[in-house]
Amino acid sequence: MVTTVTLALLTLTSPEVPLFARLAPLTARGAVIALLASPLALLAPLAPAASAADVTDGLLLRYDLTQASGTVVTDTSGNGRDGTVIGGGTWTGSTGLALDGVDDHVKLPDNLTAGLSSITVSTDVYIEPSQAGDYFIFGLGNPAVGSPASGSGYLMASGNTFRASITNTWWNNEKNTAPNPARNLARGVWKTVTYTQTGTTGTLYEDGVQVGQNTAVTVLPSAIGNGTTTNNVLGESNYAADNSLKGKVRNFRIYGRALSASEVADISLTDANRLSSDTDALTLGDLSGVIADLTLPTTGSFGSAISWASSAPAVISGTGAVTRPDAGADPAGVTLTATLTRGSGTSTKTFDAVVLPDEGDQSKA
Repeated sequence: MVTTVTLALLTLTSPEVPLFARLAPLTARGAVIALLASPLALLAPLAPAASAADVTDGLLLRYDLTQASGTVVTDTSGNGRDGTVIGGGTWTGSTGLALDGVDDHVKLPDNLTAGLSSITVSTDVYIEPSQAGDYFIFGLGNPAVGSPASGSGYLMASGNTFRASITNTWWNNEKNTAPNPARNLARGVWKTVTYTQTGTTGTLYEDGVQVGQNTAVTVLPSAIGNGTTTNNVLGESNYAADNSLKGKVRNFRIYGRALSASEVADISLTDANRLSSDTDALTLGDLSGVIADLTLPTTGSFGSAISWASSAPAVISGTGAVTRPDAGADPAGVTLTATLTRGSGTSTKTFDAVVLPDEGDQSKA
C-alpha cells in the first residue's frame, strides 16, 4: 500500500507501397524533416496539460485523452470538434489512450486543414517496442494508395525514419521535415512530437527542441484535398496497407498557426513534468501479504531513473528479493523507498509492505 509520497526536489525547466519504400527517396531528395511536437505543460503529473505556461491562442482542437471511458473523445479547446474512438482502445486515465496496433485509433472531424496556410500539430506519444512495420502517429487528409499511386494528400508524422510530411497527392510528392542524419523516434518512452508550418517553412520538434527544418515546403495545409479531408486520424495511417500505432497517445493538439519555439517548449514534456508523471504513476500493487520476490522498476515510462532502498534489506532487498520470516514468526513490515531522477530533479516515493512468514511443514503438507 502506498503510504507517502515525498517530492524532495523538482527542478523546473523552461500501400500497396509500404512506408519504407516511400521513405527511400528522402536522402536523394535531400529532404530535411518537419517537426511534430506534443504539448504537455502540466505541473500536476497526469492532469490535462493546463498550467500558467499553457498555449491556447489559435487552438483549433485539443484532446487530453485522459478521460476514463467512452467512445467520444472530448475536445477541450471549447471548439466542439470531438473525436471518436474506433476499434476499441483502452482508456488508462492519466496515462492516455492505449492503442493495440491492430485497428484502434481516433477519428477526427473532417476538413481540419481547410483554409490554413499555417499549422501546428503536437502530441505526446508512447510507441511500444513491439510496434510492427510502417505506421503513422497521425494523418490529416484523405485515403491514399501506393500502387497505383493515388490520393489527394495528407499531413502526417511517423516514428520510423522520424519525420513529418505533407503532400497534396501521395508519397512521391511528400515534402519532408526530418532530423539529419535520419533516425527513428525512440520507443518504450513518452515523447512529445510537434510539427509547425508557416508558409513554406516546416519545423519538427522532439520534446520541445527543434530537430529538423525544411524551408522548401511548397504544399500548404489548405492544399490537402483542396480543403476537403475525410480521413483525419490519430494512431492510424492514411495508407490502408500500413500498420496502426501500437502504444499510447495523449495531449493531442492542432493550432491554426505556427507556434514559436518557446511556445512549443511550453506545451512539451519537460524533465520536471516527466519526473512528476513517473512519480505519480509508480505503483507496486498490493503489498499487504508478500510471499515472493518483487519486481522493482528501474525506469519510468516517462524516462525517469528509479533506484530503491529498503528499511529491512534482510527481508526485502533493494532489488526486490524477498526472504520470508521463519515459520511461526510474526509478519515483517518493510518500507521501500523509490528515488526517481530526471535531469537535475529528484523525487521520492515510499511503499509499506508486509512479508508473511514461511509456511511450516504441516501447512506445506
